[in-house]
Amino acid sequence: MTIDFFQLFSANSVLVVFTIIAIGYVIGNVKIGQFEIGITGGVLLCALVFGHFGFQIDPIVQSIGFTLFIYSVGWQAGPQIINVLRQDGLSYLTIALFMSLGSFALVVGLALVVDLENALAAGLMAGALTSTPTLVGAQNAVEAGLVPIPAGSTSEAIIESISVGYAITYIFGTVGLLLLVKLLPSLLKIDLVEKAQDFAKERGFVAEDSAKEAERPILRAYEVPSVDYEKKTVAQASSDFLSQYQDYGAIYKLKRGNDIIDVSPDTTLEPGDKLAFFCSPKLHEKIREEMKLGREVLDEDLVDAVVDVVEVVVNSSFAVGQTIGQLAIQQEHGCRLTRLTRSQIEMPLSPSTRVQRGDVMYLTGERAALQQLVSILGVEERAAVETDLLTFAAGIVVGLFIGQITVRIGGIDVGIGNAGGLLVSGIAVGFLRANRPTFGRMPAAARFILMELGLLFFMVGVGLNAGGGIIEALGAVGPKLFLCGVVVTCIPLLAGYAFGRIVLNMNPALLLGALTGAMTSTPALGIVQQAAKSSVPSLGYAGTYALANVLLTALGTLIMLL
Repeated sequence: MTIDFFQLFSANSVLVVFTIIAIGYVIGNVKIGQFEIGITGGVLLCALVFGHFGFQIDPIVQSIGFTLFIYSVGWQAGPQIINVLRQDGLSYLTIALFMSLGSFALVVGLALVVDLENALAAGLMAGALTSTPTLVGAQNAVEAGLVPIPAGSTSEAIIESISVGYAITYIFGTVGLLLLVKLLPSLLKIDLVEKAQDFAKERGFVAEDSAKEAERPILRAYEVPSVDYEKKTVAQASSDFLSQYQDYGAIYKLKRGNDIIDVSPDTTLEPGDKLAFFCSPKLHEKIREEMKLGREVLDEDLVDAVVDVVEVVVNSSFAVGQTIGQLAIQQEHGCRLTRLTRSQIEMPLSPSTRVQRGDVMYLTGERAALQQLVSILGVEERAAVETDLLTFAAGIVVGLFIGQITVRIGGIDVGIGNAGGLLVSGIAVGFLRANRPTFGRMPAAARFILMELGLLFFMVGVGLNAGGGIIEALGAVGPKLFLCGVVVTCIPLLAGYAFGRIVLNMNPALLLGALTGAMTSTPALGIVQQAAKSSVPSLGYAGTYALANVLLTALGTLIMLL
């Protein structure tokens, strides 16, 4: 039996799509030193090769990918759009606007100087900034009929030009940006570690190692001896030690005879009482030594507790805007905060870190205490195992309808297209979900797979479309387009850094994080955090990332309308 692989792949879009994704994952994970092009770059390269040899897929695959990706971008940005205007919000907003509008102006200027058509200019901006939302916005403007088609051309040819421009500039956009953020502190003789530490001290951040101490608390019980403790309150008996251990543990229960008594600082201890402490093994040693408690006891009423881990989406009016220290999670509830993520980026665990709507807290503690804490903070993500596909699908439908709305201005129909409509709808649903968690359930894993799969489906289509004309384009405009890409990758970052330091007076570690967020480059954030040996840059990244996604999508559409 002879298998014609060319014919097999030519006749099966599903086979082509998942083969490219699988090979692209392998390519994207290959590291050269500390650098890798990432999954998106790997899939794009693989798709270009397949496209060069004439393989194509059903257009509906790319359309579905585009829809899932851009709607998920809006959904993820929704809770953070308002938050970006809070603490340091004006700086983040200014940086995002400066980077987005500055890059747009630079691309338009370069296009005029070197005579690039709008399609290649849009691809240049998307690739040099590694901004898929810009690419989506530009291509959708053509598909939605917002862009006049010149005589002798077709919408397919224009979309192919956008894809070619993106493909030629994307690789340097990825690698060049990583190199630049890695070398910039050295070139400017900036000690990024010291600057991150300065910011941490300024904001009252504790050392991150200390903040993550005691992440696995355990429950043990001790008998109260008659010596030193008779008729003393809990506060009196542990006055010297209580302030030290409260940040890392808590008294869980007190048993007197056969009765369980609620514990408070005013509770009077009696000989023979049994106290259960919920804290780390190391702290248990300190409790025994410094508080001089009696022997450890095994009492099922005290130690028979279910220790659990939950993910909580913060949305209560009580928690939003408070610092971790003000929430007193450990002191008042006996639970432990082990991680805090914002837009899927891990935030520093410090008493001064301010909690925002839509943040995800990872908490460890006794199940009953956790349930009480969840009711105060927001909604438990684990309770939403199923994705609310009704809201998800309805949001997409509404977004597509919004994209069809046009306004006639001077005889020309103007609209925001499907990309704009889906983005608006996604932002609205994400924002409402963060404030009213009774609908729109979408666990983090579901969000990731929908957004990632949508992006990869879209990138497969982009690569296949560009692959057919990539060789000719490299010969015709490749060198000048590549050089323009180098300029667009480097100049906005350097200008943004100068603007942030001179005008906004931002801390360099925080500023570099904000700049990588404004260029929507998570790999670059990783390089900055590694150089700073701190998660402080992630605060800046989270501040600009959501808004930058929205701005760059809109600018992708706008550049095609010029």
